[in-house]
Amino acid sequence: MLDIKLKLKPGHTGERAWMEPSPLRTLFWNVTYACNYGCPICFTDGGSAHPDELTTGEALEAVQKAAEAGVGDILISGGEPFQRKDLLEILACMAKFGITARIASNGSLLTDEILSRLRRETLTKSFQISLDTINPVAFAEFHRVPIGALHQVLEALRLIKGHGFHTTVSVRMTPLTLPEIPRILDLAEREEWSTVTIHCPLHTRRISESFQQDEDVLSLLGPALEMFCANRERWLIETYIPWAEYHPVIRRLEKSIRIIHRGCRAGRDRLTINPTGWLSPCVCMDVPEAYVGNIRTDNLTDVFQNSPTCDIFRNPEKYGICESCPNLMRCGGGCRAAAFALCGRLDGQDESCPIWKRKDTQRASMLRMAGERL
Repeated sequence: MLDIKLKLKPGHTGERAWMEPSPLRTLFWNVTYACNYGCPICFTDGGSAHPDELTTGEALEAVQKAAEAGVGDILISGGEPFQRKDLLEILACMAKFGITARIASNGSLLTDEILSRLRRETLTKSFQISLDTINPVAFAEFHRVPIGALHQVLEALRLIKGHGFHTTVSVRMTPLTLPEIPRILDLAEREEWSTVTIHCPLHTRRISESFQQDEDVLSLLGPALEMFCANRERWLIETYIPWAEYHPVIRRLEKSIRIIHRGCRAGRDRLTINPTGWLSPCVCMDVPEAYVGNIRTDNLTDVFQNSPTCDIFRNPEKYGICESCPNLMRCGGGCRAAAFALCGRLDGQDESCPIWKRKDTQRASMLRMAGERL
């Protein structure tokens, strides 16, 4: 997932050499495809539950397998995860094994009672709530929900913060939502939310009404990021985009605010479980071409360590990815999900990389000049 986190309040962060070898530490787990929203952009094509989703018993077995593999943290999402009636049972089982939870949700089903139980019975640390716009009409249209849904979500965010959970809101970046980001930042500051996360488009599942995959999203985001940096009380930017540190917008902003480049750990210290148990390296790659096993039948450690697909993520140099680029061992050859979206291959070129774009422009110019001489 290509993310930029705008952190308004001090909290945990840290530099990390994200390309270094690591054991399996984290899982993303999309627990259901069921969702009561109809967003045009969804990383899992959420809507209706799949008939073969993990049963409660299978989900609890998956938690045990995760603990046996040494996983200490699971990011829960969907669909809308609270559409699963047994979600609290799953989270409580995680807590028995000492596994913490972070939950991504649309917030519409949260209540004071649910949040109280999460505090008492689970090791849930944080929530990330979708807040793509704070215009009530645009919110309803974008999410395909009734007018009034935005008010419900804002109330849920106040409950989340009131129960002491780390509170993040997220924006899927589209032509509709981009102008809203400064207003969302101002609201986040007033409401004392901790983080605003911006998801840049990855064209691997449902992705209508979005920017093109090779769009220069950081240039488009430049004015909103400048506005964030202009307030000296705002704390930090974290990028989860492999090539972000080479982009001119980010290099310019580094002169005025601290920026941490946390890269991409897909396949490097984490795997994703989809609602039917299929495992893949990346949360944005719920596609058969990326599946490396199934939690029902496979050992997580074995899949993580020995899958050829995970090896592509960890060792891009073995597969000819960006082989002539001196930055390969720092940026990992770009985003594999973006490469797959652009050319249909996991070992393909991430053409959204600013260095590749610059070199491609130079190559095209040289070819054009050579043609003119002929």
